Amino acid sequence: MAATAAAAAQDLRAESLKLYGGVYSPDCGNAAAPRVRIAADGLQISANGKNVRTPARMDSYTSFGGAPTSAVPEGYKVEFIGDDFSLYVFEDGKGMYVPLEGYVPNAAVVVGGPSMKARFGHCSGS
Repeated sequence: MAATAAAAAQDLRAESLKLYGGVYSPDCGNAAAPRVRIAADGLQISANGKNVRTPARMDSYTSFGGAPTSAVPEGYKVEFIGDDFSLYVFEDGKGMYVPLEGYVPNAAVVVGGPSMKARFGHCSGS
């Protein structure tokens, strides 16, 4: 089974995980705050004991969204692509972050409406 997981994630670069992987949250110091996790074993969004997960299949620096001609928004760094959803990492003057609203609609059932609009910043050391 491990060989199958490794083969499925063959397009997931270790360098991408090193640079952009880890935990993102609107309140990194609060263990009860919603979390987004990007790791080799999958993409996960969790809050209040609920979560959605998908295997991480690949990453992309050159495309954005489903259409090859989609405009790339300012600050876009990488897209981590899973079977059920993708997570996008952006960077601005405040650092790296993962937006949910407009990008991961199925996260609303986990984090709730107000948290969908929150800034999920990168939690250092996670």
